[in-house]
Amino acid sequence: MLKNFSPKIEQRYALVGSVFGAFLPTICVAADQFLRDHTQASLFGFSAPTATALALMPVFFGVGFYEIGRSKARLVAELHQRRQTEQRLTHEAYHDRLTGLANRFCLERDIQAVVEGSDEDDRPALLLLDLDRFKFVNDSLGHDVGDALLAAIAVRLQRALSATARVYRLGGDEFVVTIAGRPSEGKIENVCRTICDLFQDPFELKRHRVSSGCSIGVTYMEAGDNSMSELLKRADVALYEAKGMPGSGFRFFDAALAAAVQARAAIEHDLARAMGADEFFLEYQPIVGVESRVVRSFEALLRWRHPEKGRIMPDLFIPAAEKTGLILPLGNWVVREACREAAKWPAPAGVAVNVVGDQFKDRAFVDYVKSCLAEAGLAPGRLTIEVTESAFSVDETVIRESLCELRDHGVRVALDDFGIGFSSINNLRAFPIDQLKIDRSFARAMMESKRDADLVDIILKLGQTFQVTTTVEGIESEGQLDFIRQRGASEAQGFLISGPVAAQDVMRFLLHTENRRSA
Repeated sequence: MLKNFSPKIEQRYALVGSVFGAFLPTICVAADQFLRDHTQASLFGFSAPTATALALMPVFFGVGFYEIGRSKARLVAELHQRRQTEQRLTHEAYHDRLTGLANRFCLERDIQAVVEGSDEDDRPALLLLDLDRFKFVNDSLGHDVGDALLAAIAVRLQRALSATARVYRLGGDEFVVTIAGRPSEGKIENVCRTICDLFQDPFELKRHRVSSGCSIGVTYMEAGDNSMSELLKRADVALYEAKGMPGSGFRFFDAALAAAVQARAAIEHDLARAMGADEFFLEYQPIVGVESRVVRSFEALLRWRHPEKGRIMPDLFIPAAEKTGLILPLGNWVVREACREAAKWPAPAGVAVNVVGDQFKDRAFVDYVKSCLAEAGLAPGRLTIEVTESAFSVDETVIRESLCELRDHGVRVALDDFGIGFSSINNLRAFPIDQLKIDRSFARAMMESKRDADLVDIILKLGQTFQVTTTVEGIESEGQLDFIRQRGASEAQGFLISGPVAAQDVMRFLLHTENRRSA
């Protein structure tokens, strides 16, 4: 407040100039008076013009010094403005505009500072947060609501963690929390639980009430880390595992996870080579009628014969194929090979092929299936395309149009693994479905739990209501077969009938089954 009453720079300079201008005439007058008193002679002999000049000297000096002060004041103001501009630009460069949190550049700078100057005993922790359902909020409610959600989350994070950690926004729906020093694993777990608890209450945003969750990947900064990318890579791996958990959760990056990542990386590296080396092959598991036990079709099951690791099952390499994009050429090969083999079998035995959602992103996929049928000489009705409900999340319109076109061509469509995940009656109404395949997990559970038995009964009745074939996977005993027969299941698949057989053994299996039935 005192600053408002203090004189400005130019005023101070004018005052100094006026004092200096008054000091010189005073000296002159004093000296002249002294000489007159002692010598009776005047040193200056003041005339009227001289006296006037001396009298105006404080004004002249005051004005001159004022101009000098004003120039300095302008220079000081410019320097201050430049400093403020630099501070503002620096703040904007290192902070996120939407949330006000420190951004990726700031995180990189801070991590580099830790690398260069941290104590050897320090082991800071980094938590990578990713929001659940954020894309749904943006797509259904609009990007303005999505932005408001991010800002609200930033406020909650800052309020909850300001005393223990620093919060950054990387971009999109990703946040980072760093904890300095050497925090224990227990402390990190408490911080993670605190963060997860922040998402229990819905967010009130612009006339919308939005619920969200989060997944957290945790890693420690190790002695060999030299950059932010190394930390984020490990945290992202842990985050990927955390996102597989139900609800909000967290996962630490550890040696076991590192080994799993290394194994996946090795598989990804080998996949491209395996395609060219003809290392993939198909086995076929029969699907039979529950009443007749006549083989109606075979499910084509993809296998990998690795030259060093031996036989690799699809659950180990299909996720890697989807991640690398190799699922498209690999999936196309499966369709062509399955059609080629099925054409050798006696009608009406058909073949079922699993297709993932990413394959439908290729708008030429439907035409490719048609060309495979024509090339093999296989009737479209003997091919079944199996999809899981997760495929519908890719693009409902594209999936529906593709399935409808295939079905119009005569190809059958089966909904695989029904009963797990997000099974929805609406999917039976919205998509062209010929067959429901009940997941193998129910086969054993239905014999042990009344609840699971009732669930299987409900699913079978759904099939009857929608007039689609129902197939129960994982049948391993006569008791299970009798159970589903009594409840109206159409088909069965499992080791009771047969495990997967090699392509060259399919005809032998068909002949053996026919002979046994005839006998």
